[in-house]
Amino acid sequence: MLSGRLAYDPVCIGENDKGLAPIARRRYNEGTLKELIDPKMIEEDDERIVTLNRGPNEESFQEFSRIAYQCLAETQAKRPTMEAVIKELQTALNLQGETMVLSRFRLSDILAATQNFSAMYCIGLHENDKVYKAELDDFDDKSLLAFKEKNDDEWPKTRIIVAIKRISSSVDVKQRFFLELDMRTSYKHPNIVSLVGFCDEGDDIILVYEHASNNSLDDFLNNGDNMDNVTWTQRLHMCLGIAHGLNHLHTKMGSQKRIIHGDIRSANILLGKDLEPKIAYFGISKFHLANEEASALISTKVYWDPEFERTRIMKIESDIFSFGVILLEIFCGRSAYDSIYIDENDKGLAAIARSRFNDETIKKLLDSNLIKEVTNDDIFTSNRGPNKDSLDTFLKIVDLCLEEAQAKRPTMDIVVNELEIALHYKKNLQ
Repeated sequence: MLSGRLAYDPVCIGENDKGLAPIARRRYNEGTLKELIDPKMIEEDDERIVTLNRGPNEESFQEFSRIAYQCLAETQAKRPTMEAVIKELQTALNLQGETMVLSRFRLSDILAATQNFSAMYCIGLHENDKVYKAELDDFDDKSLLAFKEKNDDEWPKTRIIVAIKRISSSVDVKQRFFLELDMRTSYKHPNIVSLVGFCDEGDDIILVYEHASNNSLDDFLNNGDNMDNVTWTQRLHMCLGIAHGLNHLHTKMGSQKRIIHGDIRSANILLGKDLEPKIAYFGISKFHLANEEASALISTKVYWDPEFERTRIMKIESDIFSFGVILLEIFCGRSAYDSIYIDENDKGLAAIARSRFNDETIKKLLDSNLIKEVTNDDIFTSNRGPNKDSLDTFLKIVDLCLEEAQAKRPTMDIVVNELEIALHYKKNLQ
């Protein structure tokens, strides 16, 4: 598998009449086993596609080669069990991450799709970068194209809606660009926005992401009566989807590749046709607020971890706090910077909720569309709203996420578990 040759290939037999195994043992001991890697795994793609992580990275290669060498031990007693082999191969796979085939889009196509980055196509600002919504042609199955002859002009294409992120040329553009591409091989997940491709012509550095049919959670919350018909069960599924994606970033990518999103807010959560959430716009996130307008600053600061605001030190726990604010938004059916909250407290919904937790009136913030009747501070709801056990479990984890001190906040593993319990309570009583 590593060499792409049969063990009795004439090339191997010509070097050693016992074939590939003794050659591999010798090269492992010499430290030259990498010379056996199939060159097709590291060859360049054509001008229209790029395959990330096609060949083994260093960590995965070391894990793979070590267990392969043990299997080839001269004496049977020194060889590992198949259980051990499976475990080591799984580790090598986890260390490797996903192989991704990306389109290299032409700048001319992007300029045509956005009318030269016209303001009418701009759907938001991400730090100093602008994000545009447009339609582009993309290959139907890039993974197959990557291993076929380079005849991409004849390959089937589909018109897709994408989010085009034009990276500001102010600082470290190339470094940020390649960092993003490198990380994209590690965090493929159904609740994380996928990178479709990129463009690196001239001075323009552009990342092209999938886009969601319902735009962002922020748009959804602020657009009329969208939340009116979203049941408590649907809201819990939405919360769980975001939690699973964030947990993947925090814990499922190996010790060297854990990611702090750094900008968790409803504007960075995209929603699909069935309200399935996807975390977007991260990996190169930093806070550059000097040039932001006051309104944009308000809509961002309401998600800020209080400890980060004091220290400017971003930690995984900062994401937890921001996610707690999103849980509140879904609970209330309003954005955290809605004028009804800003008028009461300029720090928005989180600060108000904190006070409500303290005086035990937090349930009164529940979206009125889910409430059937309120009596003596106890909420009785129709089937579309939460029952008491589900609501109490949900609010307990929100309370922990919004803890003032980072050290008191739960991990995303715990958050996911509690949200699943809240959903279980709701389903069991339907």
